[in-house]
Amino acid sequence: MKNRAFTLIEVTLGMAILILIFGVIFQLVQMSVLGADAAGKNSQRSREISGLFALVRQLCLDLPVRSQILLEARRGGTGYDLVFSNAPLVILPERKDGVRSLRLALEKDPIGGGGVLFLQEVFQATDNFNQPKPPETNTFELMREVVSLAWRAGDPRQQPEELREWNDPAVKPAYLKLELVRRDGGRNLTNIGFFWIPTGLSPSGQPPVDPVTRAPLTATNPAVPPS
Repeated sequence: MKNRAFTLIEVTLGMAILILIFGVIFQLVQMSVLGADAAGKNSQRSREISGLFALVRQLCLDLPVRSQILLEARRGGTGYDLVFSNAPLVILPERKDGVRSLRLALEKDPIGGGGVLFLQEVFQATDNFNQPKPPETNTFELMREVVSLAWRAGDPRQQPEELREWNDPAVKPAYLKLELVRRDGGRNLTNIGFFWIPTGLSPSGQPPVDPVTRAPLTATNPAVPPS
């Protein structure tokens, strides 16, 4: 009895079936990898936004009595950057011989579209006027793909109450509003946050309430220092 060999057509058909099977497997693996990559990027974006909101919230809570909040015209673009003068400690080590300022600055991305949000801390020594030293500066990149970032300040003690660019350096606003628009693939996502700046009791005479936990806030920068 003779052994029957595979014909050329059968071999070709078998190879075609194997190629189709491997092609389907490759597409499934590729979709899984792309899905995992997209999920990782979304998770990273969420962590960056949560970290930014937590940072601003803590800065507002820890603001010293002598500090000021300024909204300065953005360098090289439209809008305003948030600046804390006599800022609380963030990056540079604690020193008493100068003035510290902190800026949340949005700058245009030179590589891709959109903007890059930076945290810049500057310390200017003031104890040596004969030989002034250049300011010490540290800059950290917080996030990319920022379409727009807008700051507003408000105070319910003002009538009528309004959100605006704060231009009174002698008085702290009662709260800040941050509106952040980021690119997420082919769409834009908007995140909005309100940050209370405790300077004592609220206009109603009651302690301010944390909008997240609904618990009373303890002012770390009271308007009148304790005796």
